[in-house]
Amino acid sequence: MWPSCVRDGTVTRSRGRDLRILTVTHNYPRFAGDPAGAFVARIAEGAAAGGHDVEVIAPHAAGTSIDERSGGVRVRRFRYGPARLERVAYTGGLHEGTLLTPLTALAFPGFLLAFGHAVRSAVHRFRPDLIHAHWWIPGGWFARRWGVPYVITCHGSDVRLLERGDLVRKVAGGVFRKAARVTTVSRFLAGDITRLLPGLQTEVVVTPMPVNVEAFLQGAGTAKTMPPRILYAGNLVSSKGVDVLLRAAAELTRCGIGYQLKVLGEGPAETELRTLAGELGLGSRVAWSHFVSQAQMPAEYGASTVTVLPSRGSTEGLGLTLVEALLAGSAVVGTPAGGIPEVVLHERTGLIARDGDPLDLAAQIQRLLSDAPLRDHLTEQGKEHVLRNYAPEAAIARFLEIYDAAAHDQPNR
Repeated sequence: MWPSCVRDGTVTRSRGRDLRILTVTHNYPRFAGDPAGAFVARIAEGAAAGGHDVEVIAPHAAGTSIDERSGGVRVRRFRYGPARLERVAYTGGLHEGTLLTPLTALAFPGFLLAFGHAVRSAVHRFRPDLIHAHWWIPGGWFARRWGVPYVITCHGSDVRLLERGDLVRKVAGGVFRKAARVTTVSRFLAGDITRLLPGLQTEVVVTPMPVNVEAFLQGAGTAKTMPPRILYAGNLVSSKGVDVLLRAAAELTRCGIGYQLKVLGEGPAETELRTLAGELGLGSRVAWSHFVSQAQMPAEYGASTVTVLPSRGSTEGLGLTLVEALLAGSAVVGTPAGGIPEVVLHERTGLIARDGDPLDLAAQIQRLLSDAPLRDHLTEQGKEHVLRNYAPEAAIARFLEIYDAAAHDQPNR
């Protein structure tokens, strides 16, 4: 079978036998424009556009159907409890704190049992040639059992689990060793997987996630808000460092800098962060918003002068929000966390602030707010960098090559 090719932004049909591909994930868009797992959907839909038969197994959530078709892909969602308990997935924190809440901890065993049953049923009914598991756990864990070639894609939070001890690495080793291919979204994560699983024989291939370039470029036509908006968009969990951003905002206020901070997201740290904002006296300086649809995000970025991702330590697999922001014409500030420096090249495509340092973060934000020529230069260079590396055509074509090689037991290419 020949891999699909891409011409003029369109994935053309593969030559030879089409594959039946089962995508296994705990994150998949629940409605049109949902950001949850949007990159997973782009890959699945790209494979379907390339002539393959693609089915997705994902958890049910409020308002979703059990069985639906979207973008040429069949999506089957498994129930794992009453509606009020179906809150394990789609929060962005499955691997880092979601289970600390009583209701999700109560639902988790049922979630795992239902997930495993859904994958088993799909294998017997759909008879896939290949399984693509996003996140090695839980997706890869369930994919490993059926004698079907499978590809694992690690996104960051699942790689951090490998640091939690020998038992976790032993479990992971069994999942990774059986995989036909292992991919991840950044060079940083590829290095961590190799370091944490030193006996792994399978090459870890870097496969950037496809971004909806055309949609986010349209955001650049949105008028900037006044006073200048600083935007954070993402999950409200400790690892994202939103508390550091709030303290940086307080420093900007102390220095007399005009701005408004918009925190766009949801998660278990929301109450704590709102309390901190009040303690810092930020008041109306901070606007809080729940997640909006992907269709609205280009305008959110476009209206923002600076987008900030202040993640801590090694927890950020890549930082796709910064990729999207640059396309939409927003300058960006990140930290050295994880794969962020692969998007934000300091002084070239954006600015990097010291990890966990609100004063330095405030200084980097202030530079972009006060220096329009610098801001415009970095944003333009950042957009060019993103277009070279994250356009969907090349990313999807790469996955189609991997699928073809994995299904036919060909060497990594």
